[in-house]
Order: sequence, then C-alpha cells, then structure tokens
Amino acid sequence: MSLQKYRGFSRDAWLLVVYSFISWLGGNIAWFILPFYMKSLGYTYGDVGVVFSASTLAQALALLFSGPLSAKLGYKRSILLGLGLMFSGRAIQVAFPSLLPLALGGALVGIGLAFESPSFTSLLSGEVSDEKRHYLFSLSSALGTIGSAVGLIIAGVLPRWLTYRETFALVLLVIPLRFLVILPTRPVLNGGRRIKLRGEILRRIAKFAVPQALIGLGAGIAIPYVGLWFNQRFGTSLESIGWLFAVQQFIMGLGTFLLPIVADRMGSVKTIVAFNGSASALIALMPLSPSFPVAALLYTVRTILMNIVNPIWSSFMMGFFSKEERSTAMALNNLSWTATFGVGQFIGGFIFDVSLTWPFFITALLYSLSMAVFWETFKKED
Repeated sequence: MSLQKYRGFSRDAWLLVVYSFISWLGGNIAWFILPFYMKSLGYTYGDVGVVFSASTLAQALALLFSGPLSAKLGYKRSILLGLGLMFSGRAIQVAFPSLLPLALGGALVGIGLAFESPSFTSLLSGEVSDEKRHYLFSLSSALGTIGSAVGLIIAGVLPRWLTYRETFALVLLVIPLRFLVILPTRPVLNGGRRIKLRGEILRRIAKFAVPQALIGLGAGIAIPYVGLWFNQRFGTSLESIGWLFAVQQFIMGLGTFLLPIVADRMGSVKTIVAFNGSASALIALMPLSPSFPVAALLYTVRTILMNIVNPIWSSFMMGFFSKEERSTAMALNNLSWTATFGVGQFIGGFIFDVSLTWPFFITALLYSLSMAVFWETFKKED
C-alpha cells in the first residue's frame, strides 16, 4: 500500500476536503476562545461548563432523530440546515454575552452539529470505494486538522489587537464560506428513504457506541478546560497556548496522511487500540508535570495519539453499514459520544473548581476502559 491511493478522487470529494479545512478552522477559533471570552466576562469554570454542556446535550438530543431525518432530507440539505442553525447560535453568543443567551446559542450550535456532522461523514463516504475509503477519510481529517491549527493560531494571536468577543465573532465570517463550498456538490442521497431501527442494526451500532460513550465522558471531564488549566497552573500566556495547540494540529495533520498505511499493515483495530491506549497513559501524567514544557509535551503527544486514529475509526465503522444506514448509524454513534461528553463537561467544570489534578486521572481511567471494551468487541475483525 502507498500514498498513490490518495490520487484519483472526484471533484466533489476534493470540495468536501476543502469544506473540512474551513470547518475545522472556524470551529477551533470558537472552541479555543470561548472559555477565555467567558472568563473575561467574570464567569467561573462551572459557568463555562454550563455553556459547553448546553451545546453538547442539545446535540445529543437532536442526534436521536437527526440521522433518520437526514436520510429522508438528503445529506447535502441536512448539512445546509445544520450550518444555518450553527450560524444563528454563534450570532446569539456574540450579540448577547449573558449566561442564558450564551447557553441558548450553544444549544443551537449543538443541534446544527447533529445534522451537519453525520451527514458530512455519510456524504464523504459515498464519494469513494470501500478500498480507498480510509484514505479519503484520512485526507479530509488531515486537511481539517491543519485548518484547525490555522484557527488556533488566529485565536491565540488576534487578542493582542482585538477583544475576545471580537475574535470570537470571526466565526460568523467563516460559516458562510462553508455554505459556498458545499453548494456545488452533488447529493449522494437525494432523500425519501426511511430507516427502520431494528434490533440487528441497533446491535451493530451499540458495538461502536459503548466505547465511544466512555471516551466522550472522559474527554468532557478534562479536555475543554486544558487551555485554562495551562494558564492557571503555570501562568502560560494565551498566545503560547494557542501556538501549542496549533503545533499539535500541524503534526497530527501530517501524521494522518500516513496512518492509513499503518492501518493497512497492523489492521484498523490494533491501530486504534495501540494509539488510544498509549494516550490514556499520557493524560494521567499531565497533572504530575513540574513545568509547562513537560506538560505541553505530554499533552501534544497524547492529543496526536488520541485523535489521529479518528478517520480510521470512522472508516472502519462505515464498513459495517449500507449507504442508507450510514447517517443513522453515525448519528447514534455520535449521540453516544456527545451525550456523555456533555455530562463530562458539566461535571468537569465543577471538579476543576475543586481540584486541578483529579480530572486528568478520571479521564485516563475512562479512556482505558473504552479501549478494553473496543478490543474485546472487535479483536477478531482485523
């Protein structure tokens, strides 16, 4: 297997890759700057957790029906609907920076993601053969990751000249670009299909959903607060944190290009377990770090190992479902991660108000349990 498999993708496949770049760029500006935006307004970790969890729990509720509805509407129309909801939510958060509108805006963003994300994965999956699917998924993820690095640099540097609110408002310029890129694509599924959630398809979804739920809970407890943790624990500047996160994304983006070759040789299951399992150990070491450079190195390697396998996971999962089933399967799988991530965010904000150490230990334990379940379920599939 070689990098030659990255050649020969369709025009629409490349448009979706560009969409991924723009999407991750804007999304990471918002993700990175929102906690600092709220802190500048006098909110606590717990308040930040309320806004984060409002978004993810709204997304979780919407994912209960967004998959079948997306199959009925068509994947392209569902993406456009999701983008409209996300734009509305971010506009509310910029215009009305009190806690209730911030949470309401977050909820609209979450509902938009419930329509956009599974439909995008399903649309991307329909643009390629099964043999090359994890190459296209990895290409999309790699360019998206590089886009997120650019977004993090922008979010880290611009507060030199702009307020946090003005920096956050840049997202309102990025979302319309996503509209323009997705509009020329041809729909893979035109809509009108009904998916029956029978026991057999639910069992297949559950095999992926259980380990994803454990990862989501663990991630929610610690990951949204890492930027603030660096600042509070070591006094690290916002710009330094932004550059750290950006370097992670650049390295991860380059590594993602090569990971399908590793998966072809090791097998998807072994690759996922090896990388995510190693990340579990590293995050447990973070609160023991004596200095910012040590903690930054641990977090960088952990982030790369944890996230670089996401396109392999998605591609592996898509192979278990038909074209018509994919948005429903992905939506319910995302639901398992999103619901527990929202619960984790809510809990994590309050735990961080009490301790800057325990959230990382809890996250490491939950990551480890996830990989144990995933291995036991799929060890015979490689």
